[in-house]
Amino acid sequence: MIVHSEFAEGILWVLLSAFGNGSFGLFLKYNRDWKWEHMWLIYSLLAMVVIPWTMGFATVPGLPQILGSVRDADLALVFLYGLGWGVGAVLYGLALNMVGLALTYAIAGGLATACGSLLPLVLLHPLELLTMRGLMIIGGVSLIVIGVGISSWAAHLKATAFTRKSGDVLALSERRSLFSGILVAIAAGLLTSMLNLSFAYGAPLGKIAVNHGTHPLFAANLIWIVALPAGFLANAAYCAHLIRKGQSWSLFSSHWTPFGLALGMALLWSAGYIFYGFAGSKLGELAAVVGWPLMSSLTILTANFWGAVSGEWARSGTKPRLVMSGAVFLLCVGMFIVGGAESGR
Repeated sequence: MIVHSEFAEGILWVLLSAFGNGSFGLFLKYNRDWKWEHMWLIYSLLAMVVIPWTMGFATVPGLPQILGSVRDADLALVFLYGLGWGVGAVLYGLALNMVGLALTYAIAGGLATACGSLLPLVLLHPLELLTMRGLMIIGGVSLIVIGVGISSWAAHLKATAFTRKSGDVLALSERRSLFSGILVAIAAGLLTSMLNLSFAYGAPLGKIAVNHGTHPLFAANLIWIVALPAGFLANAAYCAHLIRKGQSWSLFSSHWTPFGLALGMALLWSAGYIFYGFAGSKLGELAAVVGWPLMSSLTILTANFWGAVSGEWARSGTKPRLVMSGAVFLLCVGMFIVGGAESGR
């Protein structure tokens, strides 16, 4: 059983993880010199390859030998789920660019939490679906889905309010753009939950790392160096395609300031998953099912705070903000119901 002090420490790491995850997208708002694909490519390289491998070599003694001792099947599962998450990460970045911080995190983050909590139950504990625990998780996930729907409605109200104040009619192209952004955020949420599956199925890797002398706090770093570079492949392929299509490789050499923004993004996001790994070492078996919904709900709150501070909803009026606040409330309630179901396991 997890002692109370370790559980409290795990929750603290979850809080810090949520701050990093909810804040990194803010840097995209200050990118003036590069296109989205340039910023996202450098961020992805740093966050998904350079930082995790640096952390791996720094914290996992005998890293190459440990990787050689891991079963191919375990590595393949972590890699494949990481690759699926990578596709979701591309869509996440696109959604941030299309509909902003608050809406992207509400929709994509909410669905990622729902899938990330429900799929481990379905895949690893299917007999528990109709127990009280299973029904609570299903109920919490249902609230999350409703919250996602309401946040989409809030986005429509905001877009309508913007065009009404400017004296224009909401053009068909703008409606399609908003609708496309919401669809991208939904797809991102469904796919990014696979990172939690990498974490859940990567538990044998963490145990092997500890058995070879790795401190339990850093055991998850062995998982990240497999899952995250797999995700980078999807991100790099899409960004390189856009840059080649636009013949804009020269932007990298003509503007240097965005490198700092990309590094800031990478450091904050990396801190998010590193701290989530720390939380996992303290929460034990509860990490993937309690830590995940708690971290995700706090991430959504953080992103909505930054969205409000940066003026995403400044001219939308009272009704869209109230509807969005209601959606965030439902998302958080649903996530805590899921977490409550799992904490009583």
